[in-house]
Amino acid sequence: MNDSLYLVIDQGGQSSRALVFDAQGTTALLLRRAVATRFIAGNRVEQVPADVVNSIRELLEDVADRLGPDLQRLQSAALVTQRSSLVCWHRQTGEPLSPVISWQDTRAAAYLADIKLDPATMADLTGLRPNAHYGASKLRWCMEHIPAVSEAMSTDQLLCGPLASYLLSAITRGHSVAVDPGNAQRTLLWNIHHGDWDETLLRQFAIPRRVLPPVCFSQSDFGDLDLGGKAVPLALMNGDQNAAFFGVGPLQPDRLYINAGTGAFIARPWPADNPAPPGLLKTLVYQSARQRLFVAEGTVNGAASALDGISAELGVEDYPRFLGEWCQTERNVPLFLNGVGGLGAPWWQSDFRSRFIGEGSAAGKLVAVLESVVFLLMVNLIRLRENRGPVGEMVVGGGLSMVDGFCQRLADLSGLTVLRSGETESTARGAAFLLAGQPEDWLSAFVRFEPQLDEDLKQRYRDWLRAMANATAIAV
Repeated sequence: MNDSLYLVIDQGGQSSRALVFDAQGTTALLLRRAVATRFIAGNRVEQVPADVVNSIRELLEDVADRLGPDLQRLQSAALVTQRSSLVCWHRQTGEPLSPVISWQDTRAAAYLADIKLDPATMADLTGLRPNAHYGASKLRWCMEHIPAVSEAMSTDQLLCGPLASYLLSAITRGHSVAVDPGNAQRTLLWNIHHGDWDETLLRQFAIPRRVLPPVCFSQSDFGDLDLGGKAVPLALMNGDQNAAFFGVGPLQPDRLYINAGTGAFIARPWPADNPAPPGLLKTLVYQSARQRLFVAEGTVNGAASALDGISAELGVEDYPRFLGEWCQTERNVPLFLNGVGGLGAPWWQSDFRSRFIGEGSAAGKLVAVLESVVFLLMVNLIRLRENRGPVGEMVVGGGLSMVDGFCQRLADLSGLTVLRSGETESTARGAAFLLAGQPEDWLSAFVRFEPQLDEDLKQRYRDWLRAMANATAIAV
């Protein structure tokens, strides 16, 4: 019997988590440390680097203590982080020179608009759209506005890049410096064809190549972690959403995948040689020496973050306890045009103003926010189904998927069976699946949601589509 254990470090916007999985894909240990996120002046979203690093170091100590003699069964570890979040740090001392600037941060949107990047060219080179959520414009902002960053660059002591690369240097024994393709892609500086930093884009953003970490395969030797004196190889690095798509095992071409947490992301396995549908992204979710796996992806920036923000505005406390019930009982549900965190795929309008249309109670408005996430996913789902083979079902994970009303609405509007994984930590389980060599015997239990007739929901969706067309001047 295989008694191997696998460790996943999952660093998110609200917490850092350490999970240990056994060789059958069962969670053997889950530990958390809260990490605060600061929302500043509307479009600035930051974390304190030391807080993030210390949370992970504490978790590693706890893992070693909790495993005890079983620590010797630990084969390897993975690090998965928020895509598009970034840090600048000192090459020699390792000290952070900037905050962790979150993927939600759009402080450099004006700079990005000024340089007038061509969306078609950017899609071809990077798989992405010109967008201030991605790292390049934020890196440029740090170089121009943080004196410690510009000083380190002038003395050739600057390193900067995705959060994953900074954490790697901070927590590995040899202070490794590297980044995986999935996180590199979210900088808007990585060439999807060549698999390396793009010289044209580096010049466009005036970012020297020497300040960026080397890019390695997702599955690589990233150095060792020290757990209770045991050297554990860190053998996988990836973006959190990329890993989440593997939460129930290998990607299936006739499945759609949704991970709904702070943001919501919908994807379908996609041929390496084909561009993504109009308005959507083409994402490299995993690369090893043998595999290069892509998905076409739609993004909803405001999912749980939208519910958190609107509930605070409405003065509703502990809304997650009641949201499932409200989905069943609320009959007067207004529409919510959801641009929280910027309007994502397929519109890409960072300055879109969120608003309610119609009246409703606080409970009804929060159901409307939930439905707006479903509606946004549906718009992207339609594009993922066009001109491709049939889709048989949809797999849903992430914290928001625990709301039955969310899953049922997806089933009712899409006409597809929705499968909710019994594993709530989709990102960590997906990373463990990749780390363990993609074993064929990892089984997943599902809760099924079959499509039902809901004319009121369909009418609200039609009304919402018209309202979005008017608000964006773009029909979908």
